[in-house]
Amino acid sequence: MSKIYIIRHAETQLVPNISSVDWELSNGATESVKHMLRDITFDDIRCIYHSPLIKAEATAKIISEIYGFEIRANECLREVERYFGFVSEETFRRRVNNYLSGFDSNHFERYDSAKERIITCIKNLVKESGGESFMVVSHGMILTILYSYLVGFTPAFVNWQKLKMPDLSIIDIEKEIIERGFYSGNSVVGQIV
Repeated sequence: MSKIYIIRHAETQLVPNISSVDWELSNGATESVKHMLRDITFDDIRCIYHSPLIKAEATAKIISEIYGFEIRANECLREVERYFGFVSEETFRRRVNNYLSGFDSNHFERYDSAKERIITCIKNLVKESGGESFMVVSHGMILTILYSYLVGFTPAFVNWQKLKMPDLSIIDIEKEIIERGFYSGNSVVGQIV
């Protein structure tokens, strides 16, 4: 059975004076990743594709050290581009809410561009996998956009808020269902291949 294991990266250390792309994982990240994976059996995974951002790469490395999977950076898995520096949590949440509510702004990458990028990326990875399962480590906003496409809901702030750090979702490609994890109540997914 061919599956995609989609992971949102582990919790990060928020550092106001450096760019969010350079934020590293928090001290408890390794334990939280191990806890997330505790009941998971991986059948035929060989590779973890991850966003090139430090927090996603570090999460992929934790998993690779446990299971011995190869890891590969993939630019198209990066988070929605952000065009502003550090802001308060309240301001950030308001901007994410506006963005996911369809109010395109100058604060983030155009929604349509982000959507096209992540959908094309996942479809290409499925084709390249040759029927083998694989893992993806990415970010909250871009995964919210992906799942809004897959399950047909309107992307919303509440869906973004449901994602934990780290979090795991398993998609069975052959059955076209979300087998486990975020948004699994909406189990049928759209065409991935």
